Amino acid sequence: MIVILNDEKHGSAPHTVNEWIDRLLAIDWYKLAGQHQEAALEKVNQLMKKLGVIECEVKWLSENEVPAAIQRLTFEGSQLWSILEQLPDQLKAKVKKIGNESLLEKVVDVVPEAVFHRAFAGAFHTFGDEKTVQFLVGHAMYLSLLVCTAVLADEMDLFLPLIELLEAGILPLGPEGNIFYLA
Repeated sequence: MIVILNDEKHGSAPHTVNEWIDRLLAIDWYKLAGQHQEAALEKVNQLMKKLGVIECEVKWLSENEVPAAIQRLTFEGSQLWSILEQLPDQLKAKVKKIGNESLLEKVVDVVPEAVFHRAFAGAFHTFGDEKTVQFLVGHAMYLSLLVCTAVLADEMDLFLPLIELLEAGILPLGPEGNIFYLA
């Protein structure tokens, strides 16, 4: 467990974010990438509903298709991106309003490095390709920060379906327009 700050100074927020960080650190990144799972489709639908995304087609990729798909990812014409591009600032504003700014600063300092090693190991083991590994490690670090920011903004459930996908070993890769790729 990573201890962000003590509970006495910041109430229950450190305990809550520590629990989510523990979940992130326990993920066996990409262990089932490319293996189609029906339950994952429901998780993507739940995530899109929570985010308010109406236009989204989900497509499965095989493990071998991921490197090429990474090159095609685009936010152009993506309803998901039009929502996601504003979300970090909205979450940071809520974090500030709640008074968890110092916790967010600590999370930004600690979480990416903590997630890096397991994400790198999973990406390297599953994909091996240097550019794919680099992309996926950055992807994992960004998603982890986004999740922790949501937790500190009292939006814990916003990314629960995403965490459940990652915990299941699925790769929620991202959009190409209004197509969302899973592997």
